[in-house]
Amino acid sequence: MTEIAARLVRPIRRLRPLSLVAIGLAVFLLAAGLTVGARAYAYKNSVLPGVRVAGVDVGGLSEPAARTRIEAVLSGRLRQPVDIAVGEDVFTVTPSNLFTVDAKATEELAYDSARSSVLDRLGALAAPFAAGQDVEPVLRVNRSARAALGRELASRSHRAVSARISMRGLEPVVVPGQAGSEIEEAAVIALVRDAALKELPTVRVPVRTVAPALTTAAAERAAAEARVVVSASVGLRFRQRDLGELAPGTLASLLRFKAQGGSYELSLAPAGLGVELAPLVRKFTKNPVDASFRVDGERVRVVKARNGTQLDLPGAGAAVLAAATGSGAREAHIGLAVEKPKLTTAEARALGIRRQVSTFTTDMGVSSSNRIWNVHLMADYIDGTIIEPGQTFSFNKTVGERTEERGFREGQMILGSLLLPAIGGGVCQTATTLFNNALDLGLPITERRNHSWYISHYPIGRDATVNWGSPDLKFKNDLDHALLIKTSYTDSTLTFTFYGTKQSRRVVTSTGPQENFTSPQPSYAYDPAAPKGSIRTVTGSHESGFDITVYRKVYERGKLIRKDSFVSHYVAVGDTIIYGPGTHPPRIDFVLPSI
Repeated sequence: MTEIAARLVRPIRRLRPLSLVAIGLAVFLLAAGLTVGARAYAYKNSVLPGVRVAGVDVGGLSEPAARTRIEAVLSGRLRQPVDIAVGEDVFTVTPSNLFTVDAKATEELAYDSARSSVLDRLGALAAPFAAGQDVEPVLRVNRSARAALGRELASRSHRAVSARISMRGLEPVVVPGQAGSEIEEAAVIALVRDAALKELPTVRVPVRTVAPALTTAAAERAAAEARVVVSASVGLRFRQRDLGELAPGTLASLLRFKAQGGSYELSLAPAGLGVELAPLVRKFTKNPVDASFRVDGERVRVVKARNGTQLDLPGAGAAVLAAATGSGAREAHIGLAVEKPKLTTAEARALGIRRQVSTFTTDMGVSSSNRIWNVHLMADYIDGTIIEPGQTFSFNKTVGERTEERGFREGQMILGSLLLPAIGGGVCQTATTLFNNALDLGLPITERRNHSWYISHYPIGRDATVNWGSPDLKFKNDLDHALLIKTSYTDSTLTFTFYGTKQSRRVVTSTGPQENFTSPQPSYAYDPAAPKGSIRTVTGSHESGFDITVYRKVYERGKLIRKDSFVSHYVAVGDTIIYGPGTHPPRIDFVLPSI
């Protein structure tokens, strides 16, 4: 070997160990990479190796296979009964009734396990069994089974009972409180879930003690205060006057115990205290007077309201209790408080009731004294009614039921083609007059019905009938200000006048022709109170029936704001044949009321 060759050989020999290691490492990495790559390809549609679900190995399984194994194994575990121990009491549940395995969602979690990053994925592929991952299964809770479990737990717990206190004569009596127990439903569900998945036969449920909201000690403290309250009488003073005293027995009957923030507060019953004290200061009090309206021709002015005075009941209660519980003289000074009227002067003026805006008068026609009485009585009920803007007037609500107890007398009512005796006869006279006021003022009429047949002393097509319950007469105040209804009457006329504020409103009404005439025909009625087998005839007026329409246009500041019409259908009034029980009428048009 030449010298040059020897120089070349020596360095090669020195590098040989390092070169072999590098070559080996490269070969290993290449092989490992090929292995990982092969595994990555092999597991692209499968759960990665080392993944378990509640201890069940699903690594390497395809998605359908993993789902099947999860469903089979976990469902089997859930079918195993679990005993729930609550203290010394034990009851059994079957977890499969409470939980359902969501195998699809669980399998998706298993598939995604160890795939959150490249490093996690490489680690799972390179060393699958070195760092296995356990996935929590997805279990759905059955609502009805959960409710049943809740009832079982509730039956094994009890509510805390607060201590109570009451007066027995002059002695306060305390009923001790009782602690309760509480079981947290969500915690029990979690325990049953864990036991089922781990195949544990029993779980012990923690029971929490619940203190009562009001303890026995709190009630005893209140009882001690109550003994002081009823230990002696409390004197009463008003403006340096001696009004007497409240004896211990009276104080005991008035004493009340109110739960407040974990303790009992003492108070005196306001109503009972008022009964005791109000008569003592009555001569020093006065009732408030509401604002009212005085009509002077077509103008209205407000009569001012006046404040009243009454016993200051809250102040009196505080004064008596302070005297009864304090360390000073047992003497309470009571006073008066201002009592505001229901309608103040300012509120009355704000209603905008200043002058006459509508008036209408109807004739009574031929009327009995009872009918006139009823009309006057209904007018009195309506007199002074205030309809605020946006409010709807109801005849029935304002007048109320027409009964003898309320002062109404027997008059007549229209039923079918008959006039029959009825308490409160004359109601339609009142309703008709009001309807015409509202009609002429341009107010929206929300409910109105005409009489069965035409009555000549009312404006044709402009009458209104009402009955308790239905039908009713209703109209709405769509003006900017309130309306005041005032009444006046004689034995032959009835007048309603509306007062408010003029609103540049013009109302045009017109009455169409009579049309759709009908000839009188017999009517058939059934009278359950008539003699059996009886048939009688009541002769009618034989007036023809017809239809008629009243048209209305309402203008405000020259602009048409409402266009409406009111159709009246008047029936022909023929004879009425009335059948009693046991007869066979050809038909029944109406039934007579039983009296």
